[in-house]
Amino acid sequence: MIDSGFPEIKVVFLAQFHPDLGPIVPISVPDDAVDLEQKTCSETSSMNGDDHQGDPGEETATGHNLALGSLHGSRLTSNEQDRVVHLIKRPNQNKNGNSADDKIDFNSIQTLVIPKITLFERLITAHTGKHKVMCYPIAVEGNYQRNVLIFNMCFAFDIDADTKCYGPVVKRVGCLLKELEIGGKLLSNPAGQRPLRRMMQQLVTKLNTHGEYQIELDMRGISPSLAATGVSIKLFPHYESPVDIKAYHVPVRIIDFGLARLKSAQTVYQTHMGDDIIWDLLLERVIRYIDNVNHVARIARLTQVREETVVLALKHLDYYGCITLVDIFQFSNVYEVQHQAMRMFDNAWLQRECYSYVTGDGEAGDISMYELIGLFATVRDRRSVAEWIIENRLNLKRFDVRRFVMFGVMYGFFRRVYCYPILRTVSAAGGGEVPAESGEPDNDQSSTADGKSAEKDSETDDKTKSPANEAASPEGVLEPRVLQMLDGTHHLDEISVIIDKDTLALYEMLEAHGGVEYLYL
Repeated sequence: MIDSGFPEIKVVFLAQFHPDLGPIVPISVPDDAVDLEQKTCSETSSMNGDDHQGDPGEETATGHNLALGSLHGSRLTSNEQDRVVHLIKRPNQNKNGNSADDKIDFNSIQTLVIPKITLFERLITAHTGKHKVMCYPIAVEGNYQRNVLIFNMCFAFDIDADTKCYGPVVKRVGCLLKELEIGGKLLSNPAGQRPLRRMMQQLVTKLNTHGEYQIELDMRGISPSLAATGVSIKLFPHYESPVDIKAYHVPVRIIDFGLARLKSAQTVYQTHMGDDIIWDLLLERVIRYIDNVNHVARIARLTQVREETVVLALKHLDYYGCITLVDIFQFSNVYEVQHQAMRMFDNAWLQRECYSYVTGDGEAGDISMYELIGLFATVRDRRSVAEWIIENRLNLKRFDVRRFVMFGVMYGFFRRVYCYPILRTVSAAGGGEVPAESGEPDNDQSSTADGKSAEKDSETDDKTKSPANEAASPEGVLEPRVLQMLDGTHHLDEISVIIDKDTLALYEMLEAHGGVEYLYL
């Protein structure tokens, strides 16, 4: 792994479809890094679709090995042998004494490296053993033995590497080789293997060391028109598309915006954000009110900026990894534990991060790390935060409950269970609300308002009220815009932010109105 955060290239190899021998690997960097199962000459016909009738485990002929000596250790296999190789792995050793498991098993991915015609010029990622292989297969039609040249430049990484930033690079290399083959016959000419190998060697070295690559290919003996062809490739960080930010989302800082202004302290994503944070007046105003508590609608009111404009600014920060989004913290919130929470019990780095974030490096509480991590095992599904605190008799002076829950949400340990109110009434002609014909609510699936008789509801419906007085009505009549949102598609957090009331006040309004059920999802 290099300093800039890009994954390290382990192997680069060129795969081709030979008209007589089938898939081969003429060049690999480093040499002998790709493992192919050898096959006898009688098995070669199976590459054309014939079924292999011989013993999959029989040894290959010596003469065939000599015939393929110029292919840099490449060995061939049939489709039938692929199935056997995957079932029974023999502990082969290469000439350097390394296990075959450290090499790339070409048999398991050859149908993707040399694929069907529908997958040509598409970015393909395949996993095999300890490696992740990215490739971009190319087919060039022309005056060839089978009227087409099929090849693929493949890049191999560690199995757990984040290779999204290499997608454009792999595609660019494939398209570049296609242009060089069409213009100068780089791959079909045997003399092209030398400059091609040199390019592959420097490609691995330069991208792993500097994250960029620039070279001039010496093609004087191959194509006079392409005597000095320059190749320039540079890695760029990959950023996911920003999420859909709502008014009830709470932005949480995950970088220090003060340090982001200092060039010496900038990381990959901060480099793109440093100048924006310094010179963009909107970002400067929005960042001022990102305190991990204010939601988007409140930030818009505090900055006196339109909510849509604030959302655009937050999307900009989210795109470059400067913030993340959580829900509004309340003690009535209900959370569901995810299986990722098990990582807290065997990951020392996560434990230190959690303790540092929740306690402020030990300054905001006197709870030990062992006790804090143990709290993750006490969280139960379908329990509100308040019920969890009472059930475990937690001392809120010892740690910050809000930060504890927020940490779990940010790392995917907790999932917020939202409450969706559903109105079980129908509208009357006079603008009021009358109970539905079903009458009694379903006690098994929801909680409904109690203590409000049918007579009292009828008296309320007889009175005609203007929309301006409905919200403040002591009779519990809701505003029309609130009634429209009680269809099961808007949760309490969203409704409370829209009408600018806290969740408790909204809940009391719904209870006073009656005929409301609650669905937790």
